[in-house]
Amino acid sequence: MATWDPDALTKRFLHQAEDAERYLNEVRSKIKRSSSYEHVYDEHMARFYVFNYLHGKIFLENRESLLRELKSLASTNIRPGPDVYDKDRFENYRRRYLEQLIEEFSTGSAA
Repeated sequence: MATWDPDALTKRFLHQAEDAERYLNEVRSKIKRSSSYEHVYDEHMARFYVFNYLHGKIFLENRESLLRELKSLASTNIRPGPDVYDKDRFENYRRRYLEQLIEEFSTGSAA
């Protein structure tokens, strides 16, 4: 099992948030040409919400704290911003990202 590294997790989560934000900016212009990009937009907005929340937080200090926070987030509905196209689709993606993280950190293989 790898050593737990809160700083590496912060960097990883920040990178994911920034990547999602870049993609959101790219997709915004494409939505004007085709509404089929609304689905992609909602997915990346959910990804941004999850990873932007996670980086730089005190609960990254240990696996148990992170898992508690992830499970709490997964059991709570949030109100996305008004620019989400389908709130149910957004919520499904948000939960999916959280479930993937819960699975990853529950197995003990992530650091």
